[in-house]
Amino acid sequence: MRAIFLYAVLSVVSFLLHLVWEKLHIVLYTGYETLEGALPVYLYATIGDVFYTLLVVLTIAFVRRNITWIMNLRIRDYATLALVGLVVAIFVEGKARVYGRWEYTDAMPTLWGFGLSPLIQMTVLLPLSVYISVVVARWIQGYNSTS
Repeated sequence: MRAIFLYAVLSVVSFLLHLVWEKLHIVLYTGYETLEGALPVYLYATIGDVFYTLLVVLTIAFVRRNITWIMNLRIRDYATLALVGLVVAIFVEGKARVYGRWEYTDAMPTLWGFGLSPLIQMTVLLPLSVYISVVVARWIQGYNSTS
């Protein structure tokens, strides 16, 4: 039960952080309009960001054979999450480039042809989502245990 709660908190925290980022940075993209559906494209992007966050954390949990591994992180674990977040961003942006899903406006700074905004986004928000989720989960569990 503790793991389900922890990953639910991670999903919500990740969703909120990525939603704000996507909403603020959507102006740096063009050509995504064909991706519009029932929801605005930034919501689809946010859902994808949460998916990748959970995929990374659960993959590491599988490798470590410890579903709640994020409850005891060290600096190197956050650095690993940041590095994996960067790799995920490069993968997503590269895939989008190959399939012509979107392009960058002239306002988007780039690094090696990749948009700097999405590279920073996953590099920073993935470990930040985990950190905030652990703090929130500990706070809520502490709150519930005193009730």
